[in-house]
Amino acid sequence: MTATTLTALKAAQRSLLLKPLDAAVFLAPYGTQAPLGGFTDASGNLQTLPAGFQSIGLIDKKTGIAFSRGITAAPIESYGELQAVRNDITSDITALEFEPQQNATALNLQLTTSATLASMQPSATNGEVWFAQPSAENITYYSAIVIGKDGNDSLPTYVIKVLPKVAVSKFGGEQWVPTGVMSNKLTMVAFKDDVAGFAVAHSYAGAGWQKLVAASGMPYVVSKLYVAPTGAQTLTKGSNQALQLLVTDQFGGVVSPNLLTFTAGTGLTSAVSISSTGVVTPTATGGSGTISIGFTAPTGWPAATATPVVTGTITVQ
Repeated sequence: MTATTLTALKAAQRSLLLKPLDAAVFLAPYGTQAPLGGFTDASGNLQTLPAGFQSIGLIDKKTGIAFSRGITAAPIESYGELQAVRNDITSDITALEFEPQQNATALNLQLTTSATLASMQPSATNGEVWFAQPSAENITYYSAIVIGKDGNDSLPTYVIKVLPKVAVSKFGGEQWVPTGVMSNKLTMVAFKDDVAGFAVAHSYAGAGWQKLVAASGMPYVVSKLYVAPTGAQTLTKGSNQALQLLVTDQFGGVVSPNLLTFTAGTGLTSAVSISSTGVVTPTATGGSGTISIGFTAPTGWPAATATPVVTGTITVQ
């Protein structure tokens, strides 16, 4: 092993501290197809949701939106062993909890009272609404999308949850106080949807997220390469002058030199030397040409589609 420091090993990434500063819950009748990815376009712009998804509207800030995950396990214990010798997950339940504040909308009234939308018809005479809360509970399933946004609208990072089949499992109760709005906290449980094939899916997207992809540690297809410095460069032999080439990908990630190959073009092959870290040193005057830089994806990453990037003309005098 090589000597290092805890700071280096820690590899702290403060840019990856995400904090949803705004969020919304969207519900649609169960069976409405939620996007399986594709929430943003190539520029990271958020796209409209499929028809049928309605926003819950304003949500209580103090309680926010909470996702809980309850896992039940069945450990197997053996004589003479202090620890379980086997452990199997027998239940994995995800719940969504939030407190809608716009309780007078048809959607929120349906959620908090279990009444049907068809029964909520304002009087044509005076606009009065009257409906009975069902005496026999009928479970109503919905498709849910929850979107949180960190940053501002010019550089947002979206944190998205897709729950294709949810139902209200707990009512927090309605409270009337003069210091707050009438509200009713709800808990919805997620179920596996046979068509989607999952109970919960996650997405991170947006123009802000594009700047975090390289730091996330997730493998991705490197489709573009960029080299700095750009433009024509002049080196002087014998001046201890050197040129450090820096290669980045389409997400701004700095590409490790050990994944790169540097090939000097005609006119430079005998005029410069190129180190394994991309340092170009002049060795003979009169040379002029470019350097081509290729990329090989690291083990475990998808194959790269990026074509070699070429430096500007380098002249040695």
